[in-house]
Amino acid sequence: MPEKITDEGILAGFKELKDLFKETDTQFKERFKETEARFKETDKKIAEMSEAVKKMSKELGGIGNNNGAFAEEYFVNALDDKKMFAGQKFDELERKLKAKVGNLKDEFDIVMYNGVAVAIIEVKYKVHENDLEKLVTKKVQNFRELFPYYRNYKIYLGIGSMSFYANVLEKAKELGIGILKQKGETIEIDADNVTAY
Repeated sequence: MPEKITDEGILAGFKELKDLFKETDTQFKERFKETEARFKETDKKIAEMSEAVKKMSKELGGIGNNNGAFAEEYFVNALDDKKMFAGQKFDELERKLKAKVGNLKDEFDIVMYNGVAVAIIEVKYKVHENDLEKLVTKKVQNFRELFPYYRNYKIYLGIGSMSFYANVLEKAKELGIGILKQKGETIEIDADNVTAY
């Protein structure tokens, strides 16, 4: 015969259920606190890691800038003595030539002048193919707009670097850009097929 349900039994069941909910709620709150503490610890570690990455990026940027400055100094010193490029003798050499007209501004690493021609030599620690495209398309046009006095001068382009990828050397030759490379303590200039822009 089935057990008879009484009011006391129902009340005892509710009390048991209430105690079970209370215990579950307490466990849930404890777990939530543990999870919240873990999230805070993870956030702290992420912030520390982010700070370390920023510091490393800044240091790497500094190394890159130092390498670029070293390469520029090397090529300026080598060119300043003879001022020869693309079969032309130049009278003046300027370094880090900057100009701004309206919204247009640019900087040119090395610029040499004579009475009929200008040589624009861009220097990179390591040259990439897009550096060549930028030199031919952007730098020539910007130079003519920023320095209208030289608008009718022949412009010869050169790229100086401590290191070249083989495909970049071929591309430079195709575009008629002179190549300046470090060779021991001097520079080697390949400007036989330089195009006048």
